[in-house]
Amino acid sequence: MKTTCSKCSQFGLEFSSEHIVPVEYIEGNPKADIWIVGLNPKADIGHVEERTKENFKNFNPDCHPYFSDFKKVSPKLYANWISENSNVAHTDLVKCFSHNFPPPISRVVTTTRKAHREIINNCNVHLIAQLNKSRPKLIICNGSAVCWEMIKLFPPAEGNDLKSISCYKAQTKFGKETHEFWIILSGFIGRIDDRNKRRLGKEIEDIIELEDIGMD
Repeated sequence: MKTTCSKCSQFGLEFSSEHIVPVEYIEGNPKADIWIVGLNPKADIGHVEERTKENFKNFNPDCHPYFSDFKKVSPKLYANWISENSNVAHTDLVKCFSHNFPPPISRVVTTTRKAHREIINNCNVHLIAQLNKSRPKLIICNGSAVCWEMIKLFPPAEGNDLKSISCYKAQTKFGKETHEFWIILSGFIGRIDDRNKRRLGKEIEDIIELEDIGMD
């Protein structure tokens, strides 16, 4: 039975799958302590997700060039990601497919900033539900759009200057429980130079060590 989410159908977007619902769109171990969050999956608008839950669980980042830049960010992180006992997973802020985001309404009409905001707002419920269930300890934001959305959802403590911080410890409540986790802010990994990739990797590795996150 096909599952769909059509909240953004007015923008030509729809999530369709016979195997998973949007909150199950997590590539890798859904209980992983480290999550990489991208903007949205790249494929034709209207693409039907054919992977099963088992395919998602056994995800191998080596199969897609999008993830190859993480080898330069942190060899330690990447080595764990491709291991049988991986403690790293990937999901997207928006679960619907498009080659560009926001997707154009037509060949001659671009998507407005208001529509961009509405698409992200519509999909927030899925990401929040994922975080509520899995409670990762570290989220790596891949790209400015993801960074600003995470700051909006889980703002840093008062007094932090957003122009000077590259990571912070967020705190939120899921039900009656308070959950603390790190958020690392980064430009799109594929567009930053190798020196800044390694600087980002050092920051990731420092938090992994500080929080004693398993990286067997």
